[in-house]
Amino acid sequence: MTHNEPHRSIGKATATDHARQNMRALAAELTARGCEVLLFNKDGRAGSEEGSLEFDIEAPDSYGDTLVVPGIPTPTLKSATAEDGWNLRWGRKSYTWSAFVDERSSLAQGLHTIHSNADLLVAELRERGLPLNADEVGPDWDAASDTWITYDLPIGDEVVYVSFPDQPIGPGLDQVLYVQGEEYTWEAAVTAVFTEAGVPMPDRPS
Repeated sequence: MTHNEPHRSIGKATATDHARQNMRALAAELTARGCEVLLFNKDGRAGSEEGSLEFDIEAPDSYGDTLVVPGIPTPTLKSATAEDGWNLRWGRKSYTWSAFVDERSSLAQGLHTIHSNADLLVAELRERGLPLNADEVGPDWDAASDTWITYDLPIGDEVVYVSFPDQPIGPGLDQVLYVQGEEYTWEAAVTAVFTEAGVPMPDRPS
């Protein structure tokens, strides 16, 4: 077994079993850290990297790519450093086990905050009297990044676009969000949505 290629001393069938076991262990750890994993080919497929299998996954939901998993024992894979030659590969980037779990879990937490922010604003707008059908509100995944997601807010014949960050927003907070591409803090954003929708904003009861 060489330093860079521990799989060479392992038979093909054993390497395949290791890769599948590693994928199951990784999915379980991500799930325990709050990152949903959607695995589309649980048995994996052979790829260009000897001794590894390729898995098509989303981690978290809607953030997908091909994950290349080495067919080596799980403890060896989990203890590998960035300098070793048998790390995970997500798309074109290599990761140690812990770095991959940390990154995907952090992304999942950020997405949870983004969706909570959207729910908070929608509830506030409806409470203020905006004729918004909450069931039609949803993210535009073509206008999404790891830290911001733009939502479509259909209001009558108009659609207002609001971009939410992965940091908490709300009354009294300085964190900004974007309405139709313009930056606002919470109260100004509420007003801007009414304005962009062409709906008069009712006075709040004193």
